[in-house]
Amino acid sequence: MTLRIEVGAGDLGASRFAISPITQVVAALLVLSGRISSWTARPWVERNRGRLRAMCDAEPDLGTLVSVLRVRGYNPDFIAPPPRGSSSTFIQDLAAVRETPAARAHQEVMRVLEGREPPDGVARIFDSPDPVGRFTRVLGLAWEEFVAPDWDRMRAILQRDLAHRADRMIAEGWDGVLGDLAPTVRWRTHARGAVIEVSGMPDEERVLRRGGVLYLPNLFDALWVCLDEPWRNAVVYPAGGAAALWPAAAPCRPAADHLVPLIGRSRALILATLDGPVTTTQLTRALRMSLGAVGGHLAVLRRSGLVEGTRTGRAVVYRRTGLGDALVARPSTG
Repeated sequence: MTLRIEVGAGDLGASRFAISPITQVVAALLVLSGRISSWTARPWVERNRGRLRAMCDAEPDLGTLVSVLRVRGYNPDFIAPPPRGSSSTFIQDLAAVRETPAARAHQEVMRVLEGREPPDGVARIFDSPDPVGRFTRVLGLAWEEFVAPDWDRMRAILQRDLAHRADRMIAEGWDGVLGDLAPTVRWRTHARGAVIEVSGMPDEERVLRRGGVLYLPNLFDALWVCLDEPWRNAVVYPAGGAAALWPAAAPCRPAADHLVPLIGRSRALILATLDGPVTTTQLTRALRMSLGAVGGHLAVLRRSGLVEGTRTGRAVVYRRTGLGDALVARPSTG
């Protein structure tokens, strides 16, 4: 499955990079709720996942917000409005959320829930006098708990990512800037502009002729594409250097003890860690193993039919096969 976005020559000149604090909040909630995996932030996730559960119990509106977030497909646009300039403050982002008409917020949430029964919390929020205010309040709580304590360091890393891409633009043009945007993104130029290919997303072709693409780095490995108003054309991509946020934390060790006698501790750890598409470099950072060791173990796992690799642009993305999933699944105890 591949999303293909045709970018015209005029769109290249109109494209820009920006920093969005509220996007970090949404990405953090997706990671902490288990909807996406973040290799660089694993220690942080382990420390905070229980806190999110406790907050959702204490603040049902936060649980409702988390329940309507999706990894693939449409998410409510109003909960993370695009920055109006090269950067914004969280207060500005939250003010933009607060300005959303209740009818539009309801329409966007219902679009996410189309085809399934809405959670009870959705009706509770939209039956209240100020539904948007309730979403705004819990977004603020999530910011204060999960992002604000580290925001100065987070913002510095995001700014370094943008500065790095500005340098690449001068030296190499758009090929250099977007060639390593993410393992699942491929950038191909042609006479009329370029094509952005994003693997792992539903097959679709879009032609952009509406003012360029907005690129937003995020600190939690997640990548998603926004093609609807008000975002129009935006790509949220993993920020380079995000691993520096948690250098002193012990790496998360997924439960794989039952595999150790069969394939050895290191290979069991790698296989258990592959709960989503990941590159060799991401594995070395998450598990603090050498590049050579990870590559050697992956080669053995591939030959055994437990792992498969797919080249996307300059990187190879690895994931477990069905047989690998079956081995990782902890055997039931009667």
